[in-house]
Amino acid sequence: MKVLFVCTGNVCRSAMGHALLAHKANEAGINLAVVSAGTEAATGDPATDLAVEVLQQRGVGLQSHQSRPLTTEVVRDADLIVAMTRRHEAAIVALDQEARPRTFLAGELIRLGGARGPVGEHPPELWVASLHEARGGHMTTGRLADEIPDPWGEPIDVYRQTADRLDGLTSALARLLAS
Repeated sequence: MKVLFVCTGNVCRSAMGHALLAHKANEAGINLAVVSAGTEAATGDPATDLAVEVLQQRGVGLQSHQSRPLTTEVVRDADLIVAMTRRHEAAIVALDQEARPRTFLAGELIRLGGARGPVGEHPPELWVASLHEARGGHMTTGRLADEIPDPWGEPIDVYRQTADRLDGLTSALARLLAS
């Protein structure tokens, strides 16, 4: 399974989510490919110094991260897409309408996954489809609280709060994806 994290510049939120989930999957022996991209990202920018610092404090490396722009190919290649905000979700679907059933706000994904239960013995694509079905036909069941605010330009305490939130979300996602 390939998981894609999406934010704006791919130097804070999506980079941290990507690194955290990849780290957790590796530690748990979960066969998972994790990537990230940004709706307004340049190619090859490093993660912000504060993002690197807060993850380094958690034992997760982000020093080698290089940003990349969100493209149709990146979207089509992902089995599960984690958007940081509704704006990112809309940008993903604008690139590829077929991505809608596998695109979720970060908090929405964990909420729906918690209600549905882990992947278990089911193929991951069926699990993702069941999460989409749990929306009840709505564009999103995402709530404002399901979004991850951008720490860009904020002090390190805001980056820590973002990392705390993403750490909890990626821990929950790793548990859901472990089979």
